Order: sequence, then structure tokens, then C-alpha cells
Amino acid sequence: MTTDLAQSPLLVAVGGMHCAGCAASARAKIEHVTGVESASVDFASGVAVVIGSQIDPEALRAAIRSAGFEPGAVETQGAAPDPLAKLVELHSVAQQRQEARLRQWAQSALVAGVLWIILETLHWTGTHGEHQSLAMGWLMLCGSTLALVVAGRGFYASAWRAARHGTSNMDTLVVVGVTAAYALSAWTFIAQVFVGRMLDEPLYFAEATALLAIISFGHWLESRATSRASFAMHELLQLQPETAERIAADGTTTIVSAHDIRSGDSVTVRPGGRIPIDGVVTAGRASVDESALTGEPLPITRSVGDGVRGGTIALDGALTVRATAAGSESAIARIAQIVYAAQISQAPIQRIADQVCRVFVPIVFAIALATFLGWWWFASFPIAVVTAVTVLVISCPCALGIATPLALVVGTGEASRRGLLVRNAAILQSIASVRTVAFDKTGTITVGRPILQRIEVIDTQMTDSQVLALAAAAEAKSEHPIGRALVAAAARDGITIPPATNFIAHPGVGVQVDIGGKTLRVFRDQSASARLEVDGKLIARLHLADEVRAQSATAINQLRALGCKVALITGDRRAAAEAIASSVGIQPSEVFADQTPQSKVTTIRALESESLMMVGDGINDAAALATARVGVAMGSATALAAESADVILLRDDPRGVVAVIEIARKTFAVVRQNLALAFVYNAVAIPLAACGLLGARGPLIAAVAMGLSDISVAANTLWLRRRLRRGRGASGTPSP
Repeated sequence: MTTDLAQSPLLVAVGGMHCAGCAASARAKIEHVTGVESASVDFASGVAVVIGSQIDPEALRAAIRSAGFEPGAVETQGAAPDPLAKLVELHSVAQQRQEARLRQWAQSALVAGVLWIILETLHWTGTHGEHQSLAMGWLMLCGSTLALVVAGRGFYASAWRAARHGTSNMDTLVVVGVTAAYALSAWTFIAQVFVGRMLDEPLYFAEATALLAIISFGHWLESRATSRASFAMHELLQLQPETAERIAADGTTTIVSAHDIRSGDSVTVRPGGRIPIDGVVTAGRASVDESALTGEPLPITRSVGDGVRGGTIALDGALTVRATAAGSESAIARIAQIVYAAQISQAPIQRIADQVCRVFVPIVFAIALATFLGWWWFASFPIAVVTAVTVLVISCPCALGIATPLALVVGTGEASRRGLLVRNAAILQSIASVRTVAFDKTGTITVGRPILQRIEVIDTQMTDSQVLALAAAAEAKSEHPIGRALVAAAARDGITIPPATNFIAHPGVGVQVDIGGKTLRVFRDQSASARLEVDGKLIARLHLADEVRAQSATAINQLRALGCKVALITGDRRAAAEAIASSVGIQPSEVFADQTPQSKVTTIRALESESLMMVGDGINDAAALATARVGVAMGSATALAAESADVILLRDDPRGVVAVIEIARKTFAVVRQNLALAFVYNAVAIPLAACGLLGARGPLIAAVAMGLSDISVAANTLWLRRRLRRGRGASGTPSP
């Protein structure tokens, strides 16, 4: 059986991974499967995302097995009956896996650490007579053996599983290094006890135990950092209430699972309760806290007729809500799917680290072998073993493996907390390189709710009310802000709107309908907001004014401070566009007016398209959003615009554009720092170890250095998390 992946990626759980290098090995095997175009494997969540077409799921599972890992079920992303429930399940499994890793490394570190302390204490405080030395040697042998059996079993199991499938990983290096140190010590001890030779050679039993303790502790810190970095997803999934109070036809209420609520059902939300579904308020009034979804710090009053989102909280009043979207269609489900997809995706820069990780272990083995042979030839066998073990232990592919994904999880998680949804890690990397930001005008720079100011009647046989009635009839089915304003003006004045047929929308131009056998068109006009034509005859011009968003000027100033050029691309006539641009600090030379959807695409291609971000919210912006390097849709964006965008701002606040650029730049600055730390560490540490500059205590020093390498990358990433958290209010995206 094959699966067509042209539309949706496949998700496959990958069990048994112990380090980021394991993820690179699994990805390499998956990409050799017929039909696979690209794949990414996230070590933190244990999930592979596979893109391609006509892929055999069993071949995919077989490839994962051949890499030494256990595959789960192959599923199409978003195809589950309840994607939100599926995400909760996947995240729960990932959490259990992370907790199991934490327990495993904590147990290994504790057992090996206690044994190490005991052995070192006995070694340095005990007397050194002949019998005492013999007894001490046996204690060292037994204690180190116990450490290998109890604390080392996870390392040995992982290395053996990789070896069975012809691969190697970080645990292979650890196992070979620890085993070599232990075996050399055991051989030396036996020779001392039973043969009376090698009496001056040191034993490395305590060092072998210390290696397991220190490396396990480093892995524990790494796992803890990974778990903390992905906490944003946990917070998001916790927004969905487990139950809802559904109202029956007779008015009685029953407690049901929130997943059982369907569109059209009504639910009661009590004061302080979390709204379980997206819907419309049919009774009641309450201040609603939407900060967890949008980052908006102030509660918003919602009453009859207002829309509400699942996961938000009714603070001070009771509401009756009729469900308009539940399950996979709810806002929280869509947000969770976007955030999850972003956190398990890979940025292009990660490929560099993955390619290095794939060849890292074999290269280190080659260096260790050369080191062993060289020191054996020029010095002695024990020195050769100790120096080779030092090379194996000091190398650290894990730091390379976690350098990028850990920072990306932090960056995308922080963005989601501020109501900034980035579809995948590659987009976040593109955002970091943005140097030009082009805004649409209506609904982005402006509020998008123009108000009818006056009607300029051309045909003197028509009155203002008649003109408004015809214009509102033509625009009744339009989603354009001008159309909504005309319909609202007619409703406000109590004007009856005649029925219209054959509605045709001309994106960027206007609309056309038939009324009473006549063709009406409301089109753009050079000297007004729009004009009304009946059978091709100009009847009136309609003058509307839009309100500039209070945050627009601030956002544009902040973008310039970040070194970004700012442009305005709009379908409005030049005079109106330049007036709006001037009020927010955009120069006339940066205004591109009278743009159609097609000409917007051409303009974007001419404006540094490789580093350009387009911000819009309407149907006529969809093509432009798809063409730009990065497309950003505002919170009020139409469905088509949102689908075409790479980033969705849940709040109608242009300062979110500033925030997402700052997050992306800081995230990838840390990615580059992490990679530099990992590369420089290995480039310096391995030659030092190979040259024997770490001395007889080299393995112990190497273990500490390797642990510090992991810790430095994890700590740098967690510092990014703190920096981003402190900066939530700086760009108008406050902390929830």
C-alpha cells in the first residue's frame, strides 16, 4: 500500500533515540526510501516528519528499523478525526519519553556518582600497605564493575543496537572509551595480583566510573533543557478544557467531554471558566481573557453576537455560547497544529550539523585508532590506551546535534506565547534574514474598517439613500472593508437593501451584480474610494475614510531601528495611499499605489524578494503573500490570506511583525553561537587529547570537558529563553 504525500506530510514516531546524533542517523535512512523528498527527525519529541509522494509506509518503518530504532504508526499530519486529541496524545508520549530519559540519566548519574565518590574517598584516605593495596584494588574492581552494570546498561544497550544495524552513535564512543579504561585497569590489576608485573602502572577503575557519572549528568542536564524548551507546547495544549457544560433542547445542562461538542451545540460558561469551543455568544456578557492565545494583556468584553475562541477565560460573567467550530476546526486546534509542526521541523542550517553528526563518530574512531597506534609505537601500551580513551570521551557530537533544534524549540515556543504563529523552522530562518517589510494598507496599517463620509451623486435623479441602497446591495457578499462599510452604513440609516444576483468579485478592482435586470458595478475610482456604475453609466462616487492603527507608526519606527526598509503596497489611489503613508512615517518613494493583485506580485519580485516580508490580510493579498520570501497575515485575515501566509499574527497589531523578526534574529544568533561553540570545542579538544596534553588523568578531564560542552549549549539556549521572556513587552506583545 502506498500513500500520496503531495498534500500532507507523514508523521512517524521513532522510539529508542538516545541523542541528537541518533536523529541524524534515522533521517539519513528515511531519506533513502523511494518517494521521500525530505525528512526531519526531532529528537526531543521522537517524531519524524516525512515529505514526498507515493511512499510505502512499511518501507518507511523498515528504514527506521534498519537505523536501529523502533517505528510507530505512520499517520498523515492533520488527518486524524480529532487532530487536537492526536496532538495531545503525541505530546503526552513525548513527555513520557522525556521523563523516562530524565529518570534514566538521573539514576545512572546517581549510582555512578556515589560509587565514584566512595572509590575516590577510599583511595585517598586508605592506608597503602601491601594487604591494604590488594584489598583496595579488589574494591575498585567490584565498584567499577557495579557501575558498568547498573549505570552503564543504557549506554551499552544503545551502542549494541546501533552496532547490530551497522551504525554508531554518541553512546558507541562512550562505551568504547569506558570499556577500554575498565579493561586496561582489569588487565593491569590481574597482572599485578597474579603475575607480579606492571606494579607501577596506575588503575583507572575510578576514572571509568567517573566517566559514566559525569556523562550521565551531562545527558540529564541536556534532557532537562530539552524538556523545558518545549514547555510552550505543553502550555498550549493545556488550554483545551477536558469537559464542557452542554445545553440540551429542554434547557437542562450535562457535563460532556469537550471533544464531543459539535458545531451548533450550545454550552454554558460560568464565571472564571475556560471557554471550550469557538463560537458566538447568544446570551450573557463577560470580560474575556484572551492573552494565552493572542498575547493581548487586557481582557476584552464579549456580549451577544460577539465571537469567542476556545481556550480563553470568561473572567467576570456567565456566557451562553453556540459552537461554530469544534475539534479540528477550532482556533486552538489549528494553532496547536501549527506550533507542533514548527517545533518538529528543521531549519536549513540544521543540515550542516546533521551532515557532520553522520560522519563524526567514524572520524573520531579513526583519530582514536591513529592516536593509539602512535602512542603505542612511541611510548607504551597503557599510555596508548589512556590517550585513545581520552580522545573518544572528549569528542562531543551531542552538542552539535542539539545546537539548532533546542534553540528553534525555544524561538517558536516564545513566538506562539505572543500570538505569533510561525509555520516551520525554515520560515523562522528566513525571517531572520528579512531586510525589507512591505505592508498592505487596509487592515494592516489601518484598522480596516472605513467609514462612509459622503456620497458624491453624479446622476441628479438619484438620492443619497438610493445610491447607498444600490451600493450596499452590490457589496452585500463582499469581504472587502469598503463593502462592509457600505453595508454597515445602509443598516445604520435603516435603508432597505434590494436583492442582487450573479455576484462577481474582481480582486483589487471591485464587485459586480445584477439587480432588476441591470448590471451594477462598484469599482475603484481615481478621485474617490469607489464609484457606482449602472449599466456602465457613472451614478455616484463614494468617499470613505479609514482609521490608522494606533500602533502602526511605532511598528514602522521599530522596523527602521532594526535596519529594515519599509514599503506600502496598496490598491488605493496614490493620493490616499500617500496620505496614510505620511501619517505613519513612510516616504512617498516607498509607496506603491494603484496595485492590482497581479501587479503586487510584480512589485514584490522587484523589491529584494529574497529578503522581503509581505504583510497583508485580504483576498487580494494572497498571491503577494505567497510570492514574498515571508508572508505574514494579520489576525483578521481572510481564510485564503491566512493559508497563503508563513506567519499568522493572532492580534491585529503590526508590532507583531517587529516581534517575530526580533525573535527570529535572536534565535538564529544563538543557533550560530551554539554551532560555533560545538565546532570550536571539538576542533580544539580532540587534538589536545590526541597529543596527550591532558596527562594520565585525561579520561576524567575529557569527561568533564564533554559534559561542559553539552551544558554550554543548553545553558546558552535557556539564556535565550530568558531573554525572549524579558522582552515580551518591548514590541507590543506583552506576556500573557
